[in-house]
Amino acid sequence: MIDKMLKNQFIYVMLASLIFPVFANAQLRPLSLSEALSLADENNLNAKSAAARVEAAKASYRMTNSVFLPSVDLSHTGVSTNDPLSSFGFKLKQEIVTQEDFNPDLLNDPGSIENFMTKAQLQQPLLNMDGIYARKAAKNQFEALSLQSNRVKHNIHFEVKNAYYLLDLAQSSMDVLEKSVGVAEEALRLTKNNAEQGFAKHADVLEASVQLDERKDQLLEAENQYYQAHDYLAHLLGMAMSETIKTTDTLVSPPAQALINSTSINIENRSDVLAYQKQIEAGENMVRSHKMKFIPRVNAFGAVEWNDAKMFGTSANNYMFGASLSWSLFNGYKNAGAIQHATAQLDEARINYEDFLSQNQIQINATLRKMNLGFNRIQSSKRAKEQAQEALRIRTDRFKQGLEKTADVLMSEALTSQKELQYIQSIYKYKQSVFEMELLLEQDINE
Repeated sequence: MIDKMLKNQFIYVMLASLIFPVFANAQLRPLSLSEALSLADENNLNAKSAAARVEAAKASYRMTNSVFLPSVDLSHTGVSTNDPLSSFGFKLKQEIVTQEDFNPDLLNDPGSIENFMTKAQLQQPLLNMDGIYARKAAKNQFEALSLQSNRVKHNIHFEVKNAYYLLDLAQSSMDVLEKSVGVAEEALRLTKNNAEQGFAKHADVLEASVQLDERKDQLLEAENQYYQAHDYLAHLLGMAMSETIKTTDTLVSPPAQALINSTSINIENRSDVLAYQKQIEAGENMVRSHKMKFIPRVNAFGAVEWNDAKMFGTSANNYMFGASLSWSLFNGYKNAGAIQHATAQLDEARINYEDFLSQNQIQINATLRKMNLGFNRIQSSKRAKEQAQEALRIRTDRFKQGLEKTADVLMSEALTSQKELQYIQSIYKYKQSVFEMELLLEQDINE
């Protein structure tokens, strides 16, 4: 009678553990996947770093405005000298030369003189073709980094999706293993009671204890994976590690198969591919810029001076305006070497671009196969889970009738837990492949 009562208690605990889930701490912060992605857009450090690189490239591009815009300088200089030539020149600039200053004795030994000069200078580029093409190259680099920054955001979304569902997988694994530990604890208690009454051997108690320890070890490992996944997701979202995340989107529901027509896939409009194209355009413009150094440069210039014996005085002034044409005919093969260097770098960029497209096509094909394989594994693992649950139900009924041992039922329950974990893991791996395809296509895939 007592043994029958203990068997009924064991059956109740085991069935309850299979039916009722273990709920998470109510203090956990609920967070949907869409909310997590929004937080990553706002707080992710890699995204902020990419945005800073874009701003730096934008500033570099703005610096090339000097190809068109003038430069204006203002200076004030004060000197004191007894140099004969300088002294006479300063008197001329101050417009204070008199007939007496032509006395040979004064010309040879003028004594000390002070001059304060205020000068405003302007330089205006008129024709600098090499600078114009260098400016275009800088713009290409800025556009390339802007596209790369967009690609970084897509990569972050990929990481967040994986980390989010990895956290949910770890939580689901903990739930399954907590139930399994509860069943193993009840089995050990029942076995000990049976052993005290002479209905079980000491070896049965040892076996139940070992299985309980194994379940606890598995649970500890799952908890460790949970905390690792949680910390990584918090890092991606820019959250404090002390703040606990509770996922609200779950892996439990089996996904529908994503259907993708491989023949219609085109990645040439993907942000990193476009960035590659912009870098090639930048290389082309740099080759043109080096070639344009063989063409003359034309610049205008102007200056206005105020000279006085007193600081900041303006008693005398003069001006100068003009234009210059400069032409570097030969500079020791420097320009020709620069053209060859830039051309070689451009060829390398074009080759790397073709290789990049080829490697991505290989990756797309592999991911398509991975998606199909992953979906098939969901179906097979689902059937294996259902078969294990049915086998456990049958063994439980036989145990209730005294036809099965406690250890056999416990092993069947362990197999059921294993199949449940494999089923959840198959869903996660399938979603991983879907997220990878979304990254490769830069578009959401409706399952």
